[in-house]
Amino acid sequence: ALLYLVVPKNSDNLYWQLENAPGWTMAALWTVYVVCLVLYFDEPPRKHRQEQVQLELTGEKEGLLGNNTNGSSSDGHADPPLWKIVPVTTTFFVYFTLKFILESLLSSTAILTDYYFDWDGSIAGIYLAILGLLVLPANWIIAVASQRHDDRELILAAEGFMLLGCLVILKWSDNYSAPQYLLGSILIFVSANALEGPNMSLLSKAIPPRYSRGLFNVGLLATEAGTLGRAVGDVILTLCGSQGLGHILNRAFGSMSALSAGTIGLCVTVYSKLQPHEKDD
Repeated sequence: ALLYLVVPKNSDNLYWQLENAPGWTMAALWTVYVVCLVLYFDEPPRKHRQEQVQLELTGEKEGLLGNNTNGSSSDGHADPPLWKIVPVTTTFFVYFTLKFILESLLSSTAILTDYYFDWDGSIAGIYLAILGLLVLPANWIIAVASQRHDDRELILAAEGFMLLGCLVILKWSDNYSAPQYLLGSILIFVSANALEGPNMSLLSKAIPPRYSRGLFNVGLLATEAGTLGRAVGDVILTLCGSQGLGHILNRAFGSMSALSAGTIGLCVTVYSKLQPHEKDD
């Protein structure tokens, strides 16, 4: 939004224009980040990892491995496949849903606000910046609430508000106002960001230890689930607007409402199984 005010609209510079100025800014920020990372980041000691590698080399099954070299727990029972662990698959689907809805909301903001309210790019950018400022308060509220409530309770609450936002933002009549859109989009954005905290917390507690190691671990799978959600969100948004901008709002957010309601139904169905993994003594 600030660059929109600073960069001339009719700039003759091929390398610094309104369209690519944000890209240059992010490149500069990432460069500073990488330099600071190289200069100041110290990897924590990996004594336990070295001991584990030594045990693997010597063929011993005691100690850190806890008789788990072949994917078995310390009591001799093998961990089930990842897709059969209900809390893990559920949190993956919730993560896909929230990224799907969040990406669709952010990608459609400039289009919808221009179509319905005649906002230009600077106003839409300022509004998105204000939305970004709401992330920290939302996460603080979740952090406080997590001291008194389980992760699954917070997940359901956040999903409920996200569904409410998807319903509020829909165009129910010909009189569609900016306050209605603002209320719905704020509910969606805040609840989706708040949902990520308890959802990933439950995932980290429910995953067996052996799935947290190696390259293809649960962190990578969760990242790919989020990436898939963003990609599908953009595709659905494009399909909803293929017949005109006037169809984007109700078609896109109608599908989001259905997906959000389905996610809530899934969590309610498996609510009793959304528990942390029982760690071995």
